[in-house]
Amino acid sequence: MICVSKIKTVFKIYREIQSLEKRILPAITIQSVTASVKPFVNILFTAKLINLLQAKAGYKTLIFYIILAIAINFILFFLGSFLNDYSENLRNLLLNKENKKVASKLFKTEYQMLESSEFKELVHRHEEAEKSRWARFPYFVWTTFRFLNGLFTLVISVVIIFPLLKAGFTTTGSTFFEKPIFLITIISSILVMAIIILLVAVNLNKSYLKANESYAELDRIFYAFIDIFGDYKTGKEIRLYKEQDLIDRIATDKILTDGEKTLRKISMHTAKASSFVAILGALVGFGVYLFIGIKGLFGLFGIGSLVLYCGSFMQIINGIMMMANTLGKLEEIIPLAECYFEIINSENNIRFGKKELDLSGKFEIEFKNVSFKYPNSENYALKNINIKINSGESLAVVGRNGSGKTTFIKLLCRLYDANEGEILINGINIAEYSEESLGMIYSVVFQDFKIFSTTLAENISAGKSYDKDKLFDALEKANIKERALEMKNAENTYMYKDLDKSGVEISGGEAQRLALARALYKDAPVVVLDEPTAALDPIAENEIYKRFNTFVENKTAIYISHRLSSCVFCNRIAVFDKGSLIQTGTHSALLSDENGVYHALWNSQAKYYLE
Repeated sequence: MICVSKIKTVFKIYREIQSLEKRILPAITIQSVTASVKPFVNILFTAKLINLLQAKAGYKTLIFYIILAIAINFILFFLGSFLNDYSENLRNLLLNKENKKVASKLFKTEYQMLESSEFKELVHRHEEAEKSRWARFPYFVWTTFRFLNGLFTLVISVVIIFPLLKAGFTTTGSTFFEKPIFLITIISSILVMAIIILLVAVNLNKSYLKANESYAELDRIFYAFIDIFGDYKTGKEIRLYKEQDLIDRIATDKILTDGEKTLRKISMHTAKASSFVAILGALVGFGVYLFIGIKGLFGLFGIGSLVLYCGSFMQIINGIMMMANTLGKLEEIIPLAECYFEIINSENNIRFGKKELDLSGKFEIEFKNVSFKYPNSENYALKNINIKINSGESLAVVGRNGSGKTTFIKLLCRLYDANEGEILINGINIAEYSEESLGMIYSVVFQDFKIFSTTLAENISAGKSYDKDKLFDALEKANIKERALEMKNAENTYMYKDLDKSGVEISGGEAQRLALARALYKDAPVVVLDEPTAALDPIAENEIYKRFNTFVENKTAIYISHRLSSCVFCNRIAVFDKGSLIQTGTHSALLSDENGVYHALWNSQAKYYLE
């Protein structure tokens, strides 16, 4: 049932909807009034025409009321159609504004929160809500319309039948049907029915929500397969390894069989609950018709009033059912709304200072006794790291998979804060610098970089405006200028076809070159390359590093690579193993230590080239 906390959440949802789209609540209120009035127009005019016929009114009077009824129905029909379309457009707009607000929040959310499994699950649940039929706030608006429609229907019905409730009470009261006790019985029956319908609706929606979540999981699997089938990148493996049968078996057994069971379960449960409500409504309806019919039989009102009262009483039942069903939907709406509010109200834990860095100055970076472990992890990703990176130095960071190399870069860029120790820039803890200041000193290419489905120029400049000469200079340095000029619209060509059908599909190597060009375009004083050449062949990689060392001259450069050939171009090498910094030195010095990890790593790669 509805508790205080849920009521508070409902009002919170209304305030949020009003802040996102001010027109929608007034629009659905007017739409609800229009929808509620419409059935009563026909009931009222039918009753009126019957009374006129009984009174043997002239044909002009009859024609007048018929035309008036048609005209009002015509106005209500077009007004209702307009409001339906208008409200639907506003609901779509509301959904877009809701998505935009969530997206804006995610843009500002710190990286360590985005990477946490709990926050990922929260965002996933919010996204999945849109894919189901319950599209978040727009669905709440729709249920509000249904509730108001039921409420207004109930109010209008009560106003119309009010004279009936008094009819006969001033007579002898010689029959049971004329006594107030029968009226009280009818009203009590309607109230009991309303409570039962509400309980059934809540229970039905709980069961439906649970089953719908199961089906949503199957839906997710189905669309995952659709993505696989439609992606040309997976087409080779599917055909060469004959995976069609495997995929078809999974799709058939999991999606169709389990999906059919789930849908059957939903249908049976809904049918049982609906049948129960229908029988209950029929019983109450019988009592209502009996009550009205007996009073009419005693001559307390005419045939027209009989039609009016019967129609209005049944609209009471209809209104109660609409209200009960929409209240039952709160069980599924509120959890989804709480996901939204949890995302929107999440707060970043990392606090920045106000100090600004002089970008034209020197940058000495130092890790002092730095240790770090990821949230909910018992093991340290980095343990007691001590290293100083001099301004203008090129440092190679190497080690086996999982040794802590990328974590080292995340801490350097303050995507995470160290659990122990401190990181200094020019002798000052990085926590004292502003977020903007820290962001300006780094040009980073991570191993999981992203080329967006925008134009090439926007990808490189990270904005709408750009310096064309500087752009092509960066493309030339990354050795992809000629490829860019070959494209149909040169730097204004869209990458991929998501936003533009004429977009260009680029290879993994070309994408990495564009990511390198982006880092060069930013022209920051500290350049960080995390596996920047993984998609390139050794010769191309060698060429990139030769070029890059020239381009980052006088800058501080940090390279992370599994291919140790990159180390030859660096002033110094830092060797990580199991989260610890175990060796530092030049390439020749580390290679001369035959018992060292670097010597083993170098020779394990070099032997394949030597053979």
